Amino acid sequence: MHCGRITVGILYAMTFVVVGAEDLAHARREYAKAVLSAVRNDDAQRISHEEAARIAHPTAGFLVSRSASRALEAGDVKSASTLYRELAKAHPDSLNTQFLYADFLRSQSKDDDFALRLAVEALEGMLPMHQAQPELLERLLRLYEQQGKREKSQALYDAYMKLPQADPAVAAKFSLTLHDIDDEKNRSQLDTMYRNRMEQSPRDPILARAASEHFRGTNRLDEAISILEVHTKAAASSLDLRVRLGILQISNKRSEQGEKTLLDVLDIAPSQYLAHQALAKLYTNQEKIEAARHHRAELLKTRGGEIDEFRQLGQAWIEANEARRARLLLEKAVFHHPKDVGLAYLYAIASQRDPETQKTAFALFEAAAKLSTEPITEPLYLLGSAEAYWNAGKAERAESSLRQAIKLYPPDQKKDSAAAMRLLASWWQQQNKNAEAAKALIQRAEMMEK
Repeated sequence: MHCGRITVGILYAMTFVVVGAEDLAHARREYAKAVLSAVRNDDAQRISHEEAARIAHPTAGFLVSRSASRALEAGDVKSASTLYRELAKAHPDSLNTQFLYADFLRSQSKDDDFALRLAVEALEGMLPMHQAQPELLERLLRLYEQQGKREKSQALYDAYMKLPQADPAVAAKFSLTLHDIDDEKNRSQLDTMYRNRMEQSPRDPILARAASEHFRGTNRLDEAISILEVHTKAAASSLDLRVRLGILQISNKRSEQGEKTLLDVLDIAPSQYLAHQALAKLYTNQEKIEAARHHRAELLKTRGGEIDEFRQLGQAWIEANEARRARLLLEKAVFHHPKDVGLAYLYAIASQRDPETQKTAFALFEAAAKLSTEPITEPLYLLGSAEAYWNAGKAERAESSLRQAIKLYPPDQKKDSAAAMRLLASWWQQQNKNAEAAKALIQRAEMMEK
């Protein structure tokens, strides 16, 4: 591993301009020693060897940058400036080297207009060779704005807009600095650029997303959708943007189209969780509860989720008598959240109510009980435990748990409380005991059910 790091470091530091063979060999040896010193956490030796390597190879950008950073940390701005300036002179055609120099000058330009002017000159010198380079244009735009020269910023933007290779996404980013969002002329220019690029490259997903977002962000949802329709027709395998198309269709009150778009994607790739998320929300709003639950479950299985999300959906499946669905979902939940007591109990309840796994349920309830450090106060968990104990032949523990559940049911759960009373009464009747108490419980249940 260390050898690999040394080799990469040496190559990165030394592949710059040509120096004498002897100096280059010496620089490589010194830098190798610097890397080894870093591995040994010996900063003093690392710095010493890096400086020796830089002296042997004074135009190695990486080494110069490291030396300049140390000079700045020591407050020696003059030395750092000299290092960056000499490096820039040695590499007049290197964009990255000029960036290093300009960024240094800009960092020092708060109270130094001369440094700011030098930074501008360094970058303007690169423009003829790199007219469409986004990082160069962004730096220059920032510097012009810092100088208060909006006319130069606008001229730079206008020149870029005329280039045949101009990227509309880059232009849109620059326009945020120069124009108001409701500037009709500028917006029209960007619209034209995006439309022209989409005609030329309809299969490009990056372009299609940017173009769609441009129109969506300016409250033209129909055009945003149209862009994605063109793209997904040209590139049917662009599933992420087909999902985005479906979401926008639903947002634009074209629910049937959006639903079909998303379902078609899920037929191809069932793990597209954003499609499940969008459909779950759609079906919830349409009060299609079962369909919404299905997609919420698929979303959690695919993407995972928070404890409360698993609890809510797991309990909803249990209450809907969908024990198997609940169990499969909660299996994933307890895998991701193994210490959550509530999920452990819900998983045990679902397993008990699913005929395929009833035999394993008692052990799951025992495991859930061991996780809990406080008394259980959720009636559903106590009811499930009671049923598990009863099925395991532990009648006394079953009755105790069920009585506790009955006590804890809130007033608005009369139906569930009454069902628990009837269950306890039936257990007493099966054991031929507490006949009067069983009769009284049934009467209470009947009164609550009225």
